Amino acid sequence: MAGAKVTDTGVVEIAAFDAPLGAELRGLDLREKLSPEAVRAVLQAWYDNQVIVFRDQDLSPRQLVDFTAQLGTPGVPRMPSQAVRDVIPDLPPEVMIVSNVRIDGKPLGLPHDGEMWFHSDMCYAEIPHTATMLYSVELPSTGGNTLFADMYAAYENLRPETRARLEGKKALQVHDYKRTERPGVDLDLTKVGNYAHPVFITHPETGRKAVYVNRLMTARIEGMERVESDAFLEELFSVAEDPSIVYEHVWRTGDLVIWDNRCITHARTDFPDNERRLLRRTTLLGTEAPQ
Repeated sequence: MAGAKVTDTGVVEIAAFDAPLGAELRGLDLREKLSPEAVRAVLQAWYDNQVIVFRDQDLSPRQLVDFTAQLGTPGVPRMPSQAVRDVIPDLPPEVMIVSNVRIDGKPLGLPHDGEMWFHSDMCYAEIPHTATMLYSVELPSTGGNTLFADMYAAYENLRPETRARLEGKKALQVHDYKRTERPGVDLDLTKVGNYAHPVFITHPETGRKAVYVNRLMTARIEGMERVESDAFLEELFSVAEDPSIVYEHVWRTGDLVIWDNRCITHARTDFPDNERRLLRRTTLLGTEAPQ
């Protein structure tokens, strides 16, 4: 999708990437309050392109939250670590620090080092967050890119017999925090976040069907023997991670990227462990479980 929409705050230019998905939105200073027309333009561009990018923004943590709140209700992550509170005492509770930075050996926020497999944020919750927003503050000299995979295309690319066999099935999603390992077979589900959602879901705004499993957090397909479940999951992962449906975002300082967790999975490429990478993250709350 591409084009321009005139709003009270200026022109929102939508420049689609030369990629399977994604677009850059130009013409908005996200420190300013958007007009209702601009908000509608941003949301529609998000629905149409799945991933949208604003370049060269200069946002404080508070301004990031204020912008997020114009698009919906911001989520509140788990309490930040003591290291975060010591370094950023006025950090809004809606902001999560995504970083490999450590203070006195303790992670500044959740530890985010190196490569991370494809996943969908909060898929293990009964009502996942619909959007994730990531704003870049410090970046390594190379790597640390974010890969975005199109789950609409994954659904369309599946074998018809696979779609038929898995229609109506649910998959157990778990939050067993690792970066490059499948969930264990003997997890104590009383100790980790988990929820079973449909293997295929319908996006409430677009009406399109999407694959809703991912390599990092999907433990099994419910109601199947493990051998059959694993075989179907490997087929789904293979189709869902095909490079032909992936956009790789190479970060620049000041980028704000927004993606749709209902039709996108994302992953992270490796980067030097001796270089700092720091981004700020907000989310939008969902209103219903995926159907």
